[in-house]
This record gives sequence, structure tokens and C-alpha cells, in this order.
Amino acid sequence: MRDVAAARPRINRRVRHPTRKTTAVQKIYFAVFGSGLGHATRALDIGRRLSTGEDGIRYSCSGQGLRYILTHSPGADAVECPSLDVEWTEEGSFSGRDFMVHFPQMLRSFTKQVAFETESIGRFDPRVAVSDSRLSAVFAARSRSLPVITMLNQFKVTLPPRYRGDALGRVYERIAGDVLGLMWSLSEQVLLTDLPPPYTIGEVNVEGTDLSRIVRYVGFTSPGLEVSEDRLQKAREVLEFDRRPLVFFQISGPDATKKRFIEIVLASVGALSSRYKIVVSMGYLGGSAEPRKLAGGVLLYDWCPIKDELFALSAVMVGRSGHRTIGQCIDAGKPAVLVPIHNHSEQLGNAEKFQSLGLGIAISPGDLKPETLTAAVDACLSDPKYKKNLESVGLVSKRYGGVEKCAEIISSYA
Repeated sequence: MRDVAAARPRINRRVRHPTRKTTAVQKIYFAVFGSGLGHATRALDIGRRLSTGEDGIRYSCSGQGLRYILTHSPGADAVECPSLDVEWTEEGSFSGRDFMVHFPQMLRSFTKQVAFETESIGRFDPRVAVSDSRLSAVFAARSRSLPVITMLNQFKVTLPPRYRGDALGRVYERIAGDVLGLMWSLSEQVLLTDLPPPYTIGEVNVEGTDLSRIVRYVGFTSPGLEVSEDRLQKAREVLEFDRRPLVFFQISGPDATKKRFIEIVLASVGALSSRYKIVVSMGYLGGSAEPRKLAGGVLLYDWCPIKDELFALSAVMVGRSGHRTIGQCIDAGKPAVLVPIHNHSEQLGNAEKFQSLGLGIAISPGDLKPETLTAAVDACLSDPKYKKNLESVGLVSKRYGGVEKCAEIISSYA
């Protein structure tokens, strides 16, 4: 198996077979946000549905996202762009103070991104650029008079709760939202990967803005669970499943945000294992794919290679509150206990909306303790209202098919 840590971003130079019948390749350029794995996952899912084939797609990404692309699509044509991410504290929280301190440096990094993308797009010469939450790619594509399609989870920047109560914070949010709206609207289309009201999971990131002439709701772009019964049965046998319901802890997000969440999970599973079969994936890309067995038959993965099987078999899922995770829970009808990243305004809003729709339980990072986590898991499994509400919202989601819709729209420009 290829060593993920040693994987180096590269541009693949393919040699075409001399006898192959060739036609003009309608090339597409994907600029993908690199923090976490959700953006890279959906970019690959959409790319595989496009008729250009791998020869016609180039991915520009950094960090975790780039490593994911190179690992899960080894033949992909991928380039490493300059990194630009927010600051995280040692406790795994979004750092507003460090963000302000490092803002000038981040602005320089953004300028470097624009310059890099402008040159990279020029070399590749695509028919259309796709920006997955990358404003630098929008600027770069427009500077070359190239159509650009933007995919977003959130339309505007919202401040963490502790900054939102004062008047100055509200004014900042409104101004930032209006400015970002003008910038995103440089795109040919802005695709909001969410459900329309009243089911919009990220509503806190769109409220107070007029989206009617700017964005198009396309539904969740979470990967579907296409798992055969043979694979499910093999997972049951290998992991020695019994009659206990399965609780799957799927910990995702930037690695710097995971430490405290993992500590609380590991302090909780002992009590839970008497009633449930417990599997924990810590989500460390490149970590061991072999589970360690803990007390009570708990299985602990660094990186779980059968997460789709476990998700499909689970009675309840515990994880972060990113769009990818929530969309997958809704589409699969899985109640969830969601623990947003501390001070991460998007995830905090997502978790609150998920709970308000009656789809599961949100635990504030400040309230996360072994006893609150254990109680939330028990409540999700014992109250039938969560499954019933998931069925209703799931029917709405199935009418959209976000990955296929995005691929269809992008293809129309290629």
C-alpha cells in the first residue's frame, strides 16, 4: 500500500496509446478547499460522474484534502496550491484571536493563491473552473474570462456565538456577508449544497441575505452508501457483531480539533459497551487500518477502511456536524449525536438546526462530558421520533441528488 504520508502532490503526465481514437477533451479545473475531507470527497465523487474522464480533470488542493485525493484516486491529476486555513487552539477550538493576529499573513497567502490559480488555470486551459469554497479560484478564473461554478456549504461568514451578541458583531457579519455575496456572484452559478427552507441545515449562514438571484439549492453532496449485502455480512463477521445495536463514532475534521473529543469518547465507551457494540474511527488519514480491541469489545481505528459498512449497519452515529456528515445521516435515515468543533460557527449552527428538526441531539462542546455523551446516545436510540423525522426530511433530500445535479450543471459548461 502506498505510504500516504510520503505522497507528494504532482501533475500526472499521461501517455496516450498511439492507436487510440482521440477526441478533444473538454477539460475541467477543480479548486478544492483543503481543510478536512468533506470538500475533497465530494470533488472526487462529482469528478467521477463527469464524461471527460480523468484525463480531462485537474484538482488544485492542499493539506488533508490533497492527501485524500492522492490516496483515493492515485491516478488523479492534482497540483498543490498554497495553503490557507484558519487557526486552531491546542484544545481544538477555532481561534478568533489568532485569526485576527495572522490576518495580514492570511491575506498574503490568499494573494499567492490567486496568483497560483491564475497561472495553473492558464497552463491547463480548461473549459470551466469549479470552485469548491475557494474564492481565490473565482478571481483567477474571471481574470482569464473563464466561466466558474462555485459550490458552497455556507454563503457568508458568521462569528462564533460569543462575538455575535453585540451590535458591532452584527454589523460586521452583515457587511462581510454582503461583500462575500458580491464576490461569490462573480461566478456563473453558485450552488448551495443544502436543502431549501425550511430544511436548510446551514440557515444561520444564509439568513439576512437575498439569495434568490444568486444561488441555487442543489441538495446534499454527501456520498451515497452503495454497500452490498456481502460486504455488510463480511463486516459483521470480521468485527464479531452480536445482537447489541451498533454505535459508530466517526470523528472527522482537522486533526488539531480531535484530541479532546477522542478523550471524551474513550472515557464513555466503557459504560456504553455493556449495551451497544462500539466502533470508533479517529479519522487519522494514513493511520493504521487495523482495529485495536479495547475492554468490552470496543474496536478503535486510526483510519477505518470500512466506514461505509459501519455507517450502514449502525443504529446511531456520533460525530461532528459538517455538511457531509449531516447529509449522509439524513439520506441514510440515521439518528446522530453531533458535537460541533468549539467556536466553529458553521458547525454550531448546523448542529442546532439538526436538533431543531428533531433528527438527533446536539451537544455543545462546553457541555461535552462522558455522562452527557452517554445520555445522548441512549436518548437517540430509545426515542422513535428521530427515525420518523429523518424519514420525512430524507424524502425531501432524495428529490435533489446533489452530486448528480452538480455534475450535470458543470457538464453543461464543458
